[in-house]
Amino acid sequence: MALSLLLASGMLAVSWTAWCLVSLLVNITRARATTLPSVILPCSLLGAPWLLTQPLTVPCLRALPAAWTASWLPLLLFNDGWHNGYEPFERVGADTFLAVSPGGLILYTCDAEVSTQLFRDGRFGKPAHLMQVLNIFGPTMTGTDGAESRLYRRIAAPFFNEATMRQVFSHSVQGGEALVPVLSQATTYPRLRTLAARLSLNMVSRVCYHSQDQDDLVEALRFEDRPQGTHRMSYSEAMHTLLDNYMPAFLLPKKILELSPLSSHRNAGIAFAEMAQYMQELKSPNQSNISPDPKSSSLLDLLTQAPNLQDPQITGQIWLFQFAGHEANANTLTFIILLLACHPVTQRSLQHTLDTIVGDFPSSEWTYDAHYKPLMNSLLGGIINEALRLFTVLPVLPKHVPENGPAIPVTVKGNVHAVPAGTVAFVNTSATHRHPRYWPRREGDEGGRDERKRPFAVSDFWPERWVQNEGFLTPEPGTFVPFSEGARGCLGYRFALVELCAVVARLFKENSVRLLTRGEEGGEDGVWGAGKDSWEKARERAELALSEGVRFDMSLRVMRNVPVRFETRVA
Repeated sequence: MALSLLLASGMLAVSWTAWCLVSLLVNITRARATTLPSVILPCSLLGAPWLLTQPLTVPCLRALPAAWTASWLPLLLFNDGWHNGYEPFERVGADTFLAVSPGGLILYTCDAEVSTQLFRDGRFGKPAHLMQVLNIFGPTMTGTDGAESRLYRRIAAPFFNEATMRQVFSHSVQGGEALVPVLSQATTYPRLRTLAARLSLNMVSRVCYHSQDQDDLVEALRFEDRPQGTHRMSYSEAMHTLLDNYMPAFLLPKKILELSPLSSHRNAGIAFAEMAQYMQELKSPNQSNISPDPKSSSLLDLLTQAPNLQDPQITGQIWLFQFAGHEANANTLTFIILLLACHPVTQRSLQHTLDTIVGDFPSSEWTYDAHYKPLMNSLLGGIINEALRLFTVLPVLPKHVPENGPAIPVTVKGNVHAVPAGTVAFVNTSATHRHPRYWPRREGDEGGRDERKRPFAVSDFWPERWVQNEGFLTPEPGTFVPFSEGARGCLGYRFALVELCAVVARLFKENSVRLLTRGEEGGEDGVWGAGKDSWEKARERAELALSEGVRFDMSLRVMRNVPVRFETRVA
């Protein structure tokens, strides 16, 4: 019996190895036919065997001499894409190339002209099979392709108008107002990212779904929000518990989550059920209240009143906008605060800019029409854009050549190459945003660097590049793509920018943020023990936190605490 099992296992292993070799040879032939540069990989980045065995295989591969793995291993480590930046393309010697494995072809590019073709050529679809992770509550705009995705987009698009942006601006100013006293507390910094997430979630809920208000925000920022009625978690707690345990909630049956001995699994199951209940409660009152004017409707109105959407489709879009609408902004706001703490000179310049634009007007009198464009065309806009450049919302933007369709031509440096059917294409935003031709470092900043600080986000932070004598910098198409481009670009990108603009302006008009030395981190008065450390050492630790301490897990987050303190601004 044992011998039979051994023989069967051996035959299976031999068959699988033979299949991999044959598939690899076939794919190498397909890749060569394109005449694009290529890199051969032992397995597919997207394959289940690789994804399941990474915890065991990656440490072993990292232990090998770098010369053996440097050309291909970075292409198999999706979560390292942000840290690697432009380096993989530099090693290959091309800004567009194919990664060839037994599992298929992946086109990588950071070439702005190629990216623009991928964004604007309607023949390139979305790899919906890779995006289905977002369809946890129902089909979503991002997790579907073709006519279905366009339907969801067409229904939601009217909401993102000027009237909505006015609401976003005014509510975000109020949100910044509520955030200031919380951030000013001595020991708040470990919760900085959580506070930013609670603020942004409240903004989405208030504007898109009319389901929360300023009092709810104040409670959430104080962690005083409590479950109501039959709920076991508050709204914020349910959302963020689910995001922190997302993959178990997506992969495992809900019954397994409930019975699992792991608390993370059980919490994921509870959070999933809670979010489903919260979204059902959102929908119920709205389905009978029809607004005659789409421009005055909330996003929830447009979704619940659409005659051609079923309940799971409505729930899917509600979830997508809640998740995507707050997660990226929470991270970007956190990065902005920490970058400004590391760059006090830029912070003071920002404050002088705010003095010029909003003057002595109280924040309650700031308006979208009067202040948004001047603010975004100033150093404030440069800071937001530079943070989005350095800390990309997504490390790659995926496209796809349909499996059953013809090859699609792309032009690379004047030469036409036919990309075969079934190829996944990744626009690498991390590499694009660090491409030395598009985004050169400031003069005098080309020396040696501590490799632990890769990709050098703090030292490369240069928001002044966006503010030029001839006007605010407009990047060439394809060189700055935090929200994608073309007809399928992010619907909520202006929502995100307006929110960030208003919150950052309110935070820094009357307040400053500074790094804390070791002695100050636990002190109430901010002075005891300061002599045992220095600002330079605090900056060093912050740089490491904003490099080694950044990880992509559903979104790009800083996972380490950076001790900072908000204080009343000194004129």
